[in-house]
Amino acid sequence: MDCLYKTTTKYTFEEYKKFNRAVMNRKYILVVSIIAVLMILTGGILLNNIFLILFAIIYPILFFGAAEIGVRRVFNSNKLIQNAEITYEFYNEYVIERHEGGEAKIPYEKLDKILETKTNFYLMIAKNQGLMLSKENMPEGLEEFIREKKK
Repeated sequence: MDCLYKTTTKYTFEEYKKFNRAVMNRKYILVVSIIAVLMILTGGILLNNIFLILFAIIYPILFFGAAEIGVRRVFNSNKLIQNAEITYEFYNEYVIERHEGGEAKIPYEKLDKILETKTNFYLMIAKNQGLMLSKENMPEGLEEFIREKKK
């Protein structure tokens, strides 16, 4: 069977960070964080407690800083993907992922879901594990091909 499309993605920290944002549903986390800050701030004002007011101001910095550190720690722990050039070959029934550590053949029906952002596609093979595809390097027709597989 002939390869229909071929593309590559470089797994940089920035790409991994985008993947993490898409997978972790940042909108939900942001809404919950805003509600928590407003509740703490309200409590601080009502109780006239300067500590709670300061904590409400510092909380977002601490929360998102800790999240950034966590993402960096996970990325740095996986030496296989750091700055690796991953090649994807698309066929009618499956996609093949190739990198210096080996290759994987993934049938489309085994994908958990396909996420799309402005800059990437994420072919999810589990809830928090997937293939990161940068739209930047995609050949003509591949985006539509992936959208069809999404249905």
